[in-house]
Amino acid sequence: MKTSPLLFIVPLALAASVLQAAPDEFKIREPSSSRLVKHEDGSRSYFERTSNGQGMRKRTYNVNNVLVSVTYYSRGKFGQLTSCLIYDGKKNELFNVSYGYNQYAELVEERMFDSKTKELVRRFLYRYDAQGNRSKPICITLVKNKNLEIHSGPSAPEKDPFADDFKPRNR
Repeated sequence: MKTSPLLFIVPLALAASVLQAAPDEFKIREPSSSRLVKHEDGSRSYFERTSNGQGMRKRTYNVNNVLVSVTYYSRGKFGQLTSCLIYDGKKNELFNVSYGYNQYAELVEERMFDSKTKELVRRFLYRYDAQGNRSKPICITLVKNKNLEIHSGPSAPEKDPFADDFKPRNR
């Protein structure tokens, strides 16, 4: 069976340079552009769209209402996630992530890089069944990193919280 090449929407160097300014540029829309996701462990995440609609911020709180992480996502012109920056609850930048897609525009890989060393520390790989359902991720940890304990799972939301009302920008 021949496999197709992996398509990374934003080259990693470009993703890193675009995201360096992301937190300052993230102006959040009105409250109607936010979503709450409750997790099985009692923690919760708030997703908010940026004013231009091409980004998203996720704030995650633990069961004790303590902010544990903030993630800034960038989207491509068709609404797909292209990259993100992950911070801990004290605003320390931890990771930058790039997303890879197959020829069907399905997310097949996340590459997580340490923000300080620029080393690839973790990969998440996905497969799809005949019905297009995404598998749970296969996680490959490449470098020991104390911050991986803070951010243990994949960065891409299982379901886009704004998928029903996302409108790509015109070009």
